Amino acid sequence: MNPDAKIKVFIDNCQYDSAYVYTQKVIKQSAKNPSKLADYYVKYAKILKSISKSDSCFFYLDKAENYYKKENNTDELFNILTIRAEISRYLVKRNIACNYIYEAEKLYTKNKNLEYKFYFLNRRMALLAEYYNNVPDSVVKIKEIGNLILSNESKIKDKSVIVYTLNELGFLDFNKRPKKALPFFLRAYDVAKKYDTKMAFIDVSINLGRYYQQKEDDFDSAIKYYTEAVKQAKIIDNLWQLQQCYNELKNSTALKNDFKTALVYSDTLIGVNNEIAFYTSNKKYELLENKVIIDAKEKELTNSKKNQLLLLIILISVSCGLAVLWVFMKKIKKTNIQLEKLHKENEFLVRETNHRVNNNLQLISILISDTLKKNISSESKNDFIRLLSKVETIALLHRHLYTSKNKNEIHLNRYLIDVLNNFDEIFAEKNILIKYEIDELYIDSDTAMYLGLLITELIINSIKHAFEENQTKEVLLGILDLDESIKFVYQDNGEKPKEKIVKPKLIDQLCLQLEADYEIDISKGFKLTFNINKHD
Repeated sequence: MNPDAKIKVFIDNCQYDSAYVYTQKVIKQSAKNPSKLADYYVKYAKILKSISKSDSCFFYLDKAENYYKKENNTDELFNILTIRAEISRYLVKRNIACNYIYEAEKLYTKNKNLEYKFYFLNRRMALLAEYYNNVPDSVVKIKEIGNLILSNESKIKDKSVIVYTLNELGFLDFNKRPKKALPFFLRAYDVAKKYDTKMAFIDVSINLGRYYQQKEDDFDSAIKYYTEAVKQAKIIDNLWQLQQCYNELKNSTALKNDFKTALVYSDTLIGVNNEIAFYTSNKKYELLENKVIIDAKEKELTNSKKNQLLLLIILISVSCGLAVLWVFMKKIKKTNIQLEKLHKENEFLVRETNHRVNNNLQLISILISDTLKKNISSESKNDFIRLLSKVETIALLHRHLYTSKNKNEIHLNRYLIDVLNNFDEIFAEKNILIKYEIDELYIDSDTAMYLGLLITELIINSIKHAFEENQTKEVLLGILDLDESIKFVYQDNGEKPKEKIVKPKLIDQLCLQLEADYEIDISKGFKLTFNINKHD
């Protein structure tokens, strides 16, 4: 079997680790064939994305792009720009992703490769659906692209493109007209099952589960689709898809009042989260992507007598050093064993503590959600919703701390985006457009928690008090990294009178905890701004 076919077999069977190692070997063997090497660089970049090493993808795409520019190969340059856009979207770099897809669009008419063309259209559609699904013109464009792809279904070899196209079309109606979304999801499910596109099958099964759970309250059907997704995710050993499946199974069984099974899925989810954290941590320290360069240097050393002699001297020096170290190692061996034992005991205690804290937070969320389903007054229900949002904000902080290598700091951008994602459904339901700009920052966990709670409280206040029914509703959030401080800006364009909502007590208390002198402007909606000093 030739290398291209073998790599394809690995990828088709979702054996990305095997594809990763084998493609490295093929790259080394193709060093004297620039055309083949450029092709393998592109394949290798896509494999790196599949094993969550997305930041490394651009290095290999740059190498391939340099070759194809010299050859003036428009088709391959078009494909590389599309891949760059998809990787940037995966990394939540919205502006960069949009820039790449627009650059690719300039080459669209020059491209002659149908597979590249339909992959581009699918990714163009995905970007519009993810970032502009509330813009009427964008919705029209999404449907136009989707219909174009589906009308060429027989020409497209990669059927996952069809599955994901149907999926995006379904999501356009998921919140406002869910009945219209269901046929798209069911058709995507049938195509994925027929052509055994495992990853696409898992994604659409999760979407069907969410439909029956959220729109029909048919928890048995939801659990059926989530369980099918779990079976396929286990076959391809995809931890990230397993994470989604177990999280949804936990929620569905809890909503079904089967709390015992919900806790079982919760424990399983924690195990998967731990595996992902361990896997991600190890990947940071892998240097295998530099293996091609290292091997080339070793070959140069082998062919150079001078370097061979130098290597021999180094080996002798190292051997002498090891002999000296051995004497000291005997003396500290006993101490190291004791330290290792204490370290393992501490790790066990930390894992158990985090396990219990996470379980308790989840149990509190389940109990609050269960209370919300009961026949309680509207005022009490709003209080419970407010309480649930704050518990989920704190739970998110705990998960970010638990998976972070540095337990004293939080990646603010990722944490606050997760907090905002908790409001996706209600934003869609209330037709509120959220725009945000959050700089890449690492801050202490206390400040992160107060900012998360503050944003949660501000959003709830805007949803509840700010807007007239028929107005255009917008919420803006900005957290900017200045030289010595962090600037916070929150604004809505609410048109309701603000006489009674000038200085909310909880917001005042949270700003006090942040040591922030804030300003509130109610001349055009509601605007809160302040600066906080960076902690050393």
